[in-house]
Amino acid sequence: MKMKYYLGLAVVVMATSGHAQQCQIDRVTSSQLQLNSTSQTRSALSFNVNCDSKYAIQFRTRNAEGSSGRSYLTNGRLGRLQTQMNISGGSGSRWGAPMSQSGSDQYVVTVQLVERPNAMTPAGDYTDDLYISLVF
Repeated sequence: MKMKYYLGLAVVVMATSGHAQQCQIDRVTSSQLQLNSTSQTRSALSFNVNCDSKYAIQFRTRNAEGSSGRSYLTNGRLGRLQTQMNISGGSGSRWGAPMSQSGSDQYVVTVQLVERPNAMTPAGDYTDDLYISLVF
């Protein structure tokens, strides 16, 4: 069974002063995180944020379960597998809450499969979506 974790980026722009502010996401290592069907398998991606002023960044997933980074993959029907997401980089990051950051930072997002599929796990492609929002 092959499981996929898709990355979706959402950028929100808010101007708070009279001059144009710039912010960009670059050096994204992958737009898709893929996991094997073995327990504790991991996958990661990294990216840089470069802004000419402070910004706020928010990480969330479609299937998030609270602010701990717990989420799950689903095959769209009855199948569901627990995952744990982690963020490193910046001056601190939490799931689901915007965090104020300096002008330039590198981030690494990892996902780990917590549940191991077994004979009772329905077959299919299991997915979730990761959203990264910037406010600057």
